[in-house]
Amino acid sequence: MSVPGGRYEPHPNAPCPRKRRFIAADSEICSGCRTCEAVCSLSHEGVVSPGLSRIQVITWPFEGYRSEVYPCLQCEDAPCLAACPVDAISVDETTAALVIDGEACTGCRACMEACPQKPSRIRCQPDKNICIKCDLCGGEPLCVKYCMEGALSVRES
Repeated sequence: MSVPGGRYEPHPNAPCPRKRRFIAADSEICSGCRTCEAVCSLSHEGVVSPGLSRIQVITWPFEGYRSEVYPCLQCEDAPCLAACPVDAISVDETTAALVIDGEACTGCRACMEACPQKPSRIRCQPDKNICIKCDLCGGEPLCVKYCMEGALSVRES
């Protein structure tokens, strides 16, 4: 939450310090195949749809087919958690991932606005009017498992 002077203070419900687990991406070896997006949306939504994936790949075909991978970095200070007006975001005790409770989420998108990463790692699921983000697949991210190039890995800090 912001305070006068523009400083950021962690949400009072944010566990601090917490072991941070996140998906790291090496865009130098990413082929841009988008398998990570396909497996993510299929496992979470039951359909292959890059727009419903919790990881994003952006490819620039006119720049030597360069691809950038954008996973959620599971921020230590959790600005998305602090921004949620209905406390729909919590820290999973097993994985330490910041997760959105789809039942509690109102789709207000405050968490999307609070995400310091650009593009925001939080997306809107328009059919359900809820926000979605990486939940680390319960501890074993499928995008990491199925990345054929080995561009994705799980890191801890």
